[in-house]
Amino acid sequence: MNRAFDPASLPDNKLRRLYDYWRSRCRESGYPSRLDIDPLDIPELLPNVFLLDVVGDAEDFVFRLAGTLVEDVFSMSLRGKSITVIHKDAGTPVPVAQHIEVARGAGPRYREGIVLVSGREHWKTQRLLLPLSSDGRRVDVLMGGAIFMLGDRISEMTAEPWSYPRPANDPPLGF
Repeated sequence: MNRAFDPASLPDNKLRRLYDYWRSRCRESGYPSRLDIDPLDIPELLPNVFLLDVVGDAEDFVFRLAGTLVEDVFSMSLRGKSITVIHKDAGTPVPVAQHIEVARGAGPRYREGIVLVSGREHWKTQRLLLPLSSDGRRVDVLMGGAIFMLGDRISEMTAEPWSYPRPANDPPLGF
């Protein structure tokens, strides 16, 4: 279910803390920049956080990094990968409508629904997208948080692999 963002609609969990942190980093002139975000401030949220670089006028989005729980759902390292290519290769819908809205200045967006990853359709997700901007106006990075659930239970466990094995020697992802 997609809907316009309402901070009151956020579940009282990690997404609420991520939004509150992002809001505390907003500048008077607009959105916070990537440099305004310090991972040391939010260590408990990092497994659920991802950063996407905005390509052009939101034609695509490339993972700068993804937390371990996000990568576990995809069963691969996401760093440097385009979300369009990931979903096309997996034969799943490319869920970018909200990404485009946020990248084009519509502000934060929240989504609840099924995980759009092949083999994970039985999982539910709650996802928050937040704009970051180097100049305070033009959005160049999306910061997101994702919570994954089996039924009504939040999953903090590693997912079973689906179609992309994660290399054993994958380097840790930096912020």
